[in-house]
Amino acid sequence: MSATAAKRVLVVGLGISGRAVCALLRSRGADVFATDMRTVEAFGEALEPLRKSGCILRLGEHRSEDFLGSGLIIVSPGVPLDIEPLKEARDKGIEILGEFEWSWRQVSVPVIGVTGTNGKTTTTGLIGEMLKEAGKKPFVGGNIGTPLSRWLLSKTGEDILVLEVSSYQLDTATRFCPEVGVLLNVTEDHLDRYEDFEAYADSKLSIFRRQNAAHFAIINGDDPICRAGLREIPSRVLLFSSVDADAHACVRGDSIRIAIPGRPPFGLSLEKTRLKGAHNRENIMAAALAASVMGAGPAAIQAAVDRFEGYAHRVEWVRNWKGIDFYDDSKGTNVGAVVKALEGFDRPVHLLLGGRDKLGSYDPLVEPLKRKGKGVYAFGEAGPRICEQLGQRFPARLFPDLPSAFNEAVGQASPGDVVLLSPACSSFDQYESYGQRGDHFKRLAAELD
Repeated sequence: MSATAAKRVLVVGLGISGRAVCALLRSRGADVFATDMRTVEAFGEALEPLRKSGCILRLGEHRSEDFLGSGLIIVSPGVPLDIEPLKEARDKGIEILGEFEWSWRQVSVPVIGVTGTNGKTTTTGLIGEMLKEAGKKPFVGGNIGTPLSRWLLSKTGEDILVLEVSSYQLDTATRFCPEVGVLLNVTEDHLDRYEDFEAYADSKLSIFRRQNAAHFAIINGDDPICRAGLREIPSRVLLFSSVDADAHACVRGDSIRIAIPGRPPFGLSLEKTRLKGAHNRENIMAAALAASVMGAGPAAIQAAVDRFEGYAHRVEWVRNWKGIDFYDDSKGTNVGAVVKALEGFDRPVHLLLGGRDKLGSYDPLVEPLKRKGKGVYAFGEAGPRICEQLGQRFPARLFPDLPSAFNEAVGQASPGDVVLLSPACSSFDQYESYGQRGDHFKRLAAELD
């Protein structure tokens, strides 16, 4: 019996990763108790497999005695770490780990960890494709797709893990140390959960904290927060840059040059890639460096760059209607992502902004909007603050929901314009996920006649 199986484990939060770690713990003989503030109605049949496996559930509330009676507490990424029962357990000396950290401790193959405010999913997926082209067997998941604990239940011979890692997962990581860490960028996000921007940035930089000279840190050399953290990184640093010709990966016209010390330099053509925009060039550079240091050759990396199609809801073209192009960037849930999205267009943009406010500043949008925007259509809980911050410097109007904002944007748009959903906010005021919000936008565009 394992050490975990010898004591009761409390799992806090029963989202996808929480349910996965419950199943893994039960498969290893652990006594598992799980708690979630949502009621049974919110889950439908999703919890039945856990009940049948012998997992005990507490729904609709957290009770201190459940926390204090556990030998180990595993917290899902979406659970705030300052809730009172966790504080009490921490004061009592009970070990508290994140699902990601606990699962990583069970891993015995090399790991590439990808974090940053924007671009994580695209970069993670692209690294996976590069490694496949090189003949390796990567698992791609973590904060996207399949949780690490679910992979541990069903692994089928993968020889390397490519993991998207969120700041929430890093906050509960005390030993996590990837062989290759990637930091794409750091801009304001999740300030509704962090004390300030400095705390959020420190969370992102912590991915390198336990590395050593045998490991690699791949970092955006154009990002001031990333560069400021360089002196604290103990591993081998590889920089990517759109402007610095001396960086280990740099853009040169329609190509990228990769030059890693001790290895022959090579070039990557961008002519066939479907990943457009300056932000995706950064993603490609980071992915190429990560795949290269883990053994992928130039031909494999180039093949992946040419074939990779990207993911839905990330500046995704939806349709053209009467000369107006519609783009779904529902995954653009912070201001930095919206800035990047706007920079990718050379035509007038009607921008749909709104959702649940993350309490960051909308000021960085003003200059790109002045260059490319034709109007801001603000909706949802954050709508009033968006209008308050932008309205004095750029036309911004308030709407109760996405359909009303969409209809007004369509009415104002002319042939050659872009209607862009890039909300700078989470979706949880009116939608279950950014995907559901993006799908709603797509339906609204498809219904135009």
